[in-house]
Amino acid sequence: MRVVSYVACIIGGAVLCYLLLSLGVVDVVDGVPGTMQEPAIALPTYLGFISAMMTAVTAVLAAVAIGIGVVAFFTFGGIKNEAQKVASERVNELVNEKLSDEAIKARIDEIAFGQGPRGELDEDFDPDDTGNR
Repeated sequence: MRVVSYVACIIGGAVLCYLLLSLGVVDVVDGVPGTMQEPAIALPTYLGFISAMMTAVTAVLAAVAIGIGVVAFFTFGGIKNEAQKVASERVNELVNEKLSDEAIKARIDEIAFGQGPRGELDEDFDPDDTGNR
């Protein structure tokens, strides 16, 4: 973000210098305010002042928008990589949990012996295995 603010300041300064030089407020040769000849557009007029200010604001907003776009481009890749890393860790945890010896034995007991998760017999379990349910 610091780089984006530096770029915005540089662009804003360049626009301000361009406006001051093009309007004749500052002389290009010696840099002293108040040139000998009348500027092409007089800065004190309301229309000239508003146009200069709107141009500067537009240039600064454009620089900020470009900076936000650059930051968003690089941030998206970081978010994507972090999400993939977290997802793969979670998948590994779930696989290890579901394929552990205790989980497999519990599932075998549940299916083969008709026992629930706490070792209780299911209601439909026939201990005599007569086939009548």
